[in-house]
Amino acid sequence: MRSMMAIVAGAVLLAGCGGGSGENVPDPAASKTPAALSDLQKRVVALPKRLQDGVMLRAIRDAGLNCQQVTELTRVETRADRIRWRVVCDTTQPYVVEITPDGTAQIRSRP
Repeated sequence: MRSMMAIVAGAVLLAGCGGGSGENVPDPAASKTPAALSDLQKRVVALPKRLQDGVMLRAIRDAGLNCQQVTELTRVETRADRIRWRVVCDTTQPYVVEITPDGTAQIRSRP
């Protein structure tokens, strides 16, 4: 038991060390991190799934496209400053919905 505690304590201490040189080495994962989301984008992300479905349904219909019901909603990678979802309507019609920082929805139809 004591040896396990010593190992855990050592690991914690080691993790706290900056380790290595004092140079600022860029983190490769950090360069792929998207820009911060706007307040409007954060609100959409924070909505419960049922309300997100409604936002996507409204955006698709406002674009003049046919959608009676959102049957699948999947968040996909963020590109530039736009958050994106893959939306399937009526079990057959796929769309990509992008929300820009100002809250505008842009819809792309996918065959």
